[in-house]
Amino acid sequence: MSGLKGIVQISKIASAQRQLDAAIRMFFGLEDELAIHTVAAAAFQVLRDVTTKRGGHFTNEVFRAGMLNIAKQYSAGTLPPDKKAMIEGSGLMATIEPLIADIREQGDEFDSKRLSVKVSKRQEHKLWLSHATTFLKHAGQDPNGFLAVDDLDNEKILMATCAAYIELMKNPTPEIMAYFAFWSAKNHQVNDLAKEVQKFARQLEAAKEARRYRLCIQFIRANKKNRGLRN
Repeated sequence: MSGLKGIVQISKIASAQRQLDAAIRMFFGLEDELAIHTVAAAAFQVLRDVTTKRGGHFTNEVFRAGMLNIAKQYSAGTLPPDKKAMIEGSGLMATIEPLIADIREQGDEFDSKRLSVKVSKRQEHKLWLSHATTFLKHAGQDPNGFLAVDDLDNEKILMATCAAYIELMKNPTPEIMAYFAFWSAKNHQVNDLAKEVQKFARQLEAAKEARRYRLCIQFIRANKKNRGLRN
């Protein structure tokens, strides 16, 4: 009996979390873009499938949260000018205008659950399953195919995967906290962050882009050490 070893089992969500955290560390370490995309996309697929099996719809929630965020920023006057101009010139403004009016009128009593968004399976497939993701996953139909570097959008797939994880588990890892801060600092959305991450995001805002990557690595290491986690 002494020769028997215990079997370590890992859940689907835990495996996706480890893949996502690794992809984020690779991103801040400026490692290979193809490897980052492959690992992040694998984690996203697992998290989206788990969400669906639990009766949720990740893409609907992402669009709903995004529209509410835009409406709140527009109402508060904090929406960046370029994004404001883009929204005002699109058909999305007709949907957001009533939300803006209600937010201004109702304030803290505004019920965000009233907004319902429906995304078709075809739209969802087009949104998340990019050419890059498919190219890096299969070679059965195009063994001699090529991938344009411009088709990679690692910041987008990382943000989507972070959002998918939070939708399921609520509590972010140090890597996810760092990526939210990085994304928010870059896209001028720091005010939307939780208080415990805002301070770090402000630090990133004041730093040059090249230094932001190093600061995020330091943030991850410090927070993992404080939690007694392995780097």
